[in-house]
Parts: sequence; C-alpha cells; structure tokens
Amino acid sequence: MITKDNLPPTYQPYEQLTLCSNLLIGGGHLIQTGNSFPLLIGKGPTPQIWLEAPTDPSGKAFAPLVSASVATHPAMSVSTEGGALVVYAGGKLVLRVRQINDQRAEVDELDLRPIGFNIFGNKSSLNAGGMHMSGNTVSGGGTFLAFGGA
Repeated sequence: MITKDNLPPTYQPYEQLTLCSNLLIGGGHLIQTGNSFPLLIGKGPTPQIWLEAPTDPSGKAFAPLVSASVATHPAMSVSTEGGALVVYAGGKLVLRVRQINDQRAEVDELDLRPIGFNIFGNKSSLNAGGMHMSGNTVSGGGTFLAFGGA
C-alpha cells in the first residue's frame, strides 16, 4: 500500500498535471483513500504510473497492479499508443496519460471503475463519487480527491 510515509523512491510528481480538464499545480496527489494513494503519476522519460486496487470492502487493503509503469498483475497491461502511456485492466482502458514536457503531463482518459473506484473522466470532465468537476485549478500540493478518514 502506497502512503505518504512510503512513496516509491523513484516517484517525482509533475509540476503541472491536467486530470480530465482539472489542473494540479505544484505536485500533490491525485487520489487518497484513507491513508493510501492508489494512483500516482510521476515524471520520467515517459510518465511513471503506480496503480493499486482495493482488496476488501473496507478499502484498507490494496493490491499493486502497476508499479513504475510496469504491470504487476496478470489482468493489467501497460503500453504506448499514439505517444501516450495507456493502462488496461482486463482489456478495458483505465488510464491514458501523455507527457507534454518534463514538468507537465495530461490525463485525457480515466476509468477506475474496473478496479473498484467510482472515478472516471475524459478530456472535458472528471466524475468522482457522484461529483462532476471540469476546468478547476488546484495549487500548492496536497490531494485533489480524498475519500474516507485517515
């Protein structure tokens, strides 16, 4: 389980990350559930992805699916398509992210429903737990979407 105290040693956040039309400036985390960060997108020669899925209904235990853009579960695949890094779960697109430059990347497609999260979006908006978000800007680090207590 990835937490604030055990982030992957090679993880470096982008200075600017667009998540389904919402801009995060200054690093920070995309999603937090309890103490866990189930999705990290960091800098590298291509975007570096860490993805985990909940393994119990309480959401306190997680299984690694992708680590540093390498699939670690047999149902997952990671590849490059049209200059973007794409992640599939059981043949369904979960994430498409494109690096714009060494400080900036853009997620234009996200669907975490196949791995147990009600979070999905496209280039124009993000839907998370019944909320609809489009065109927001968040700066100063922290977490964009947080669910559950720590």
